[in-house]
Amino acid sequence: MSGIHYSQKVKIILQLSDLFLLNLAFFVASIITTSSASFLPKGQTIIFLIIINLFWLILAENSDLYQLSRKIQINKKIYKEALILTINFLVVFLILKLSVIFAYNPLHIIIYYILCYILLITGKVALFNGLRYFQKLGINSRSIAILGGGSLGNEIRSNVLTDYSLDFKYLGIFEDDPCKCQFKSEVLGSLVDFKNYALNNRVDEVFIALPDYDVSKVSELMRFCDEHTIRVKIVPDFMRFNFSHLQPDYYGDIPIIRLREEPLESIGNRIIKRCVDIAISLTVIILILSWLIPLLGILIKLHSRGPIFFTQRRTGLNNREFDIIKFRSMKLNSMANQLQARKGDPRIFKLGALLRKYNIDELPQFINILMGNMSLVGPRPHMIEHTIYYSKIINSYLVRHFVKPGLTGWAQVNGYRGDTTEPGLMEGRVKHDVYYIENWSPVLDTHIFFKTIYNMFKGEPNAV
Repeated sequence: MSGIHYSQKVKIILQLSDLFLLNLAFFVASIITTSSASFLPKGQTIIFLIIINLFWLILAENSDLYQLSRKIQINKKIYKEALILTINFLVVFLILKLSVIFAYNPLHIIIYYILCYILLITGKVALFNGLRYFQKLGINSRSIAILGGGSLGNEIRSNVLTDYSLDFKYLGIFEDDPCKCQFKSEVLGSLVDFKNYALNNRVDEVFIALPDYDVSKVSELMRFCDEHTIRVKIVPDFMRFNFSHLQPDYYGDIPIIRLREEPLESIGNRIIKRCVDIAISLTVIILILSWLIPLLGILIKLHSRGPIFFTQRRTGLNNREFDIIKFRSMKLNSMANQLQARKGDPRIFKLGALLRKYNIDELPQFINILMGNMSLVGPRPHMIEHTIYYSKIINSYLVRHFVKPGLTGWAQVNGYRGDTTEPGLMEGRVKHDVYYIENWSPVLDTHIFFKTIYNMFKGEPNAV
């Protein structure tokens, strides 16, 4: 494994340890419940374990569970692990209930998953602490120097020293003009001095953080490092773009930079999301809307003259317009398509206020989801007038239309719902929407879905 980056090694260790503990929990649960190696009949054990491990890998790989970034917070990793395990349990239990091939005792399955929680969480804490201990001992360490002490050098230095995934010995900075360097005490000399230093000391890797115009210096340093078996990493001068999710890519042999990572650009991820949308929307339409629409239709008619449903043009995927469907909660008025509802809005009738407080007015949007112009989770669609206005004053506003709009979203479960007439509130909503687009995963969707249900029963103070 010597040719693999340290962070990749750690990722492999984390993956293998989780799979080991998943299977160990099965063996322990079997011993506890049946005093045998498996609580399932012999022919079913392998199939069950394949399902368990396969779903774990799919869920874990579509989340950031094994992503090693700066300042890893173990408590967040444990929360993510527990959430993935909960989804795994729900999916596997559903498969067992629908399947006719498995003969099982539900109590044995529950005991197995309880052991999974205990072993996986305990193992995660122990493993991270163990990795941190070995890191302090300097095992497998690499000696690293930074060539260039300007803004690029300062930035890479700050990231390197706070990156949990790197196992290294930081040497210092080499810069021709020390005045450029924020950390002057760490400057070991000029770029010429680096060559002499490398000849007399162990240097395994360098970050070349020189501005774009120093092409000749960069080329000379690269040749020197190649000749002395020193690995080189070039720090490109993209800081002027001020984007936190720049992504390297290639068109043929030409390197390019994408402004952000978008997991839903993958057709496989889109298929997964669409299948979930169809399954849940059909279930809600058949089991809930089939009787709720007639019931609420009568009540709405009794409270206010007009149609049962309110439809409005909204902005959707790729800035295309569509008609959103809601239970009508306002009296008929000429400003419905221009003026957003606010606290104490006189247009909202009494039953409508109750519907809006508990998000019941939004339920007909499951029809939009089934039709394909919305998703269960995504940025909330805005009125056409709002899209036109805010796209002119808020950076990255239209980025939120890179994915389908949702019945609920990351912004909504973080408090950004209701009245967003203030630009600051809309900026916060857009920031959360862009975060969702860049960090989508089935696990994040599940988290948003369950938090929405919780908020729905609790009632939300920002609802209008």
